[in-house]
Amino acid sequence: MQFDYWGKTFSNGEWHHACHHCLDVAAVAQALLRANPRWRTVMALLSPATETQTENLLLFLIACHDLGKLLPAFQNLDPALGKRLGHPARGGPHHTVLGLNLWNIVRPGVDLELPEEDLLKPLLVATLCHHGTPEAFRELSRRDIPRSTTEDAREYLLEVAALFPLAPFGDDPDFTHLSWLAAGLTILADWIGSNEHWFGPDSQWRGTSAYWPKAQEKASRAVADLHLKEVPPSPNSAFHTLLPHLPQNATPGLMQTAVMNLPEPSGPELLILEDLTGGGKTEAAILAAHRLMRHGLASGIFVGLPTMATANAMYDRLSESYHALFDTPDASLVLAHGGTVLNNDFIASLTHDTACDNGRSDGRATCSAWLADNRKKSLLAPCGAGTIDQALLSVLGARHQSLRLLGLCRSVLVADEVHAYDEYTGTLLKNLLTFHAAMSGSAILLSATLPRSLRQGLVAAWTKGRELADAPCEPFTAKEEHFPLMTRVADGRTMEQPVDTNRALNVTVLPEHDESAMFETLCRAHRDGACACWVRNTVYDVLEAARVLTEEYGLPTEDVLIFHAAFTGCDRAAIERKVLARFGKQSCAKDRRKKILLASQVVEQSLDLDFDLLLSDLAPMELLIQRAGRCHRHERQRPPGYEQAVMHVLMPNPAPDVAGTWYADFFAKGQYVYPDPALLWRTARLLCDKGCLRLPEDARELVEGAYGNREIRTPQALEEQTKALAKQLSDRAAANFVKLQFDCGYLADSNPWGPEITAPTRLGEPSHGLRLIRMENGTARLWADTGSGPTMPTCLRSEIRVMQSRVTEAVPPPTSPRAFDDLVAAMPDKGKWCVCLPVRETAPGIWKGKAKNGRGQEVTVRYSETSGLQID
Repeated sequence: MQFDYWGKTFSNGEWHHACHHCLDVAAVAQALLRANPRWRTVMALLSPATETQTENLLLFLIACHDLGKLLPAFQNLDPALGKRLGHPARGGPHHTVLGLNLWNIVRPGVDLELPEEDLLKPLLVATLCHHGTPEAFRELSRRDIPRSTTEDAREYLLEVAALFPLAPFGDDPDFTHLSWLAAGLTILADWIGSNEHWFGPDSQWRGTSAYWPKAQEKASRAVADLHLKEVPPSPNSAFHTLLPHLPQNATPGLMQTAVMNLPEPSGPELLILEDLTGGGKTEAAILAAHRLMRHGLASGIFVGLPTMATANAMYDRLSESYHALFDTPDASLVLAHGGTVLNNDFIASLTHDTACDNGRSDGRATCSAWLADNRKKSLLAPCGAGTIDQALLSVLGARHQSLRLLGLCRSVLVADEVHAYDEYTGTLLKNLLTFHAAMSGSAILLSATLPRSLRQGLVAAWTKGRELADAPCEPFTAKEEHFPLMTRVADGRTMEQPVDTNRALNVTVLPEHDESAMFETLCRAHRDGACACWVRNTVYDVLEAARVLTEEYGLPTEDVLIFHAAFTGCDRAAIERKVLARFGKQSCAKDRRKKILLASQVVEQSLDLDFDLLLSDLAPMELLIQRAGRCHRHERQRPPGYEQAVMHVLMPNPAPDVAGTWYADFFAKGQYVYPDPALLWRTARLLCDKGCLRLPEDARELVEGAYGNREIRTPQALEEQTKALAKQLSDRAAANFVKLQFDCGYLADSNPWGPEITAPTRLGEPSHGLRLIRMENGTARLWADTGSGPTMPTCLRSEIRVMQSRVTEAVPPPTSPRAFDDLVAAMPDKGKWCVCLPVRETAPGIWKGKAKNGRGQEVTVRYSETSGLQID
């Protein structure tokens, strides 16, 4: 080579040769493939060539991933170094675009056994555009590409090709599907290969063959230190071995037995497990996932849930037992959602020791800090729990989505509460199943209340993915009415297997058409020494009910607990722990006596709570069934008069002839949460007719009837309310617009790409963080600060998510503005992506601040650690 080319610079002034860096990254990719047989298998299944041909081609292209750094436009990003190395001053686009241009000019396919450029394009884009999203080709002036650089690039490519022999490919090989894995592998290898801990400066170029063994040695050490080697599953499949958190006298439930009796899998599978709330579906899923891992069809498990609260609960359950799934003590368990820094147990599990402490002797969960420092890497962990959003981002045009896809494709995807998603998120979930199936993954879906049409749609999405993988598929029509039910979809065969149950949900339903009856019921429960919960449909209704109970009915404030989403991160985590302690499985009579919980939907899914009496606002049938599952969930001694499970449901009267505003007139704010009045009327009518929720006997009748799949005559005025249907169609169209198409490959011009904000996992009004700052005695400190100062975790623990229209900016503090400004300036993010709100204590425990809403009006913001946020 005639010139030196820098690729990485260091704070001490040293630099690393660009071609050395390219070889570092190729060596890391090679080490990752050798350490992860599952990725090699997926690579071979996605490729039209042999495994050896495919690996050599991928490593060759990854060794070219930073080809664009040889051009002057990049070399002069450090003007002094670029000039010292003899590069002419030039400007230009990002080095990924430069690399595509340089490749087009060099055209190594003329000298090497490479497929034609059009056929190779998906892999070229996947490897050369390794910064998170694909780029389109933009032709540069030849003046910006010196002849000497072109010659050096050609010489380097020929040397690299000698390392990875490129055998001839067949006619018109299609690398479209392989491009998804190639993109993720390149990103991961580049992140590791850019870490100076393993790859220090080496600026003296001596040729590819001289440096390659050094790169391989460094890469092998890095992959080992980061514990990115595939973790083998435990060979033991005994029930109590895999589920050590269960009592020793526990016996497998019938759904768990059905899973354990499944035949050996011969390929990827989709399992849909429908069973009662509290029926052990999660444990059945763990058993099923381990079965797939044991037969080489996966090397990990990721459990996706609807909310952060349910993900936290799942993390707690897995932390007790996940070590049993693996044949090594150092497997990482990751918690993946936007509030992980709020989970003290997860933070305590992080280890910066590259050996991951070789597993803790006390059996507690551990997680590599490197995996946990970025949610984009979280799916690389062998075991994880998180919100389903983390997986959904892998099939949206969000930055680095292919890295998430790479991690997920070697794990069993377990999605819990699959009935809980709206049309938009549900459409994305189906697309995720298509991608996962196409990449030969396996999935397990859990639900207590699944409409037949949704089961049909989930299976169809999975089958579409297997068809993309050229697997044999058969038509499927969901017919089985039995509940519980296991649906199993394997290549070429689908079965619906009825499963018996020794559990039952038998909850008497008492319709109430007046709020006063709900308050009187709670007061009576309090007098009787019972514990009760009222699940309300909005945060406003939760707070108003708490005010009425304490101020108008005189219940002691210490007996009325509030739990909803409008708390700062630190307070919400504390309340969640308190709620679980008061009403969880391990709670005792003393903990529960006379306690009333007023909560929003945060309690209806995956939290193991048990109440003597349940109350609820009217909601869709499947959610009411979920809520009812929190009434008499466990066997325990109940107060006299509460021996039978009862749920009071506040609802407007579901008369045969009602107005179109039937629900909106009764629930002024709830109408925006549940916008389908026809669904709600059918739910109310069924509850009034039945007088109880009796499962499993009535499960199908209740769910299918609510969704209009049974002969229930809905009032004409509600049928004419087309808003709900229009919204469903609109949301589905929005999801179809933003979702990626597997068959289009990792190309800029064939899929929608953009920053994550343009590809949300859920629809709704945009929100941002409201970061509370306490102003007292002339000082300013973050709400969650207990002495650590304005660290990023403390900043996030001090935030509440609010709709942008409700609070757009804060009104500066009237006193001590300097202290406020200095605190914001000291924050790691300078408060750029949130609203920093100064609040003062105006009464014991009540803090207030001033802000402006989206209409420019000044509003008062009130907050307390027991009631949460209120905006007047």
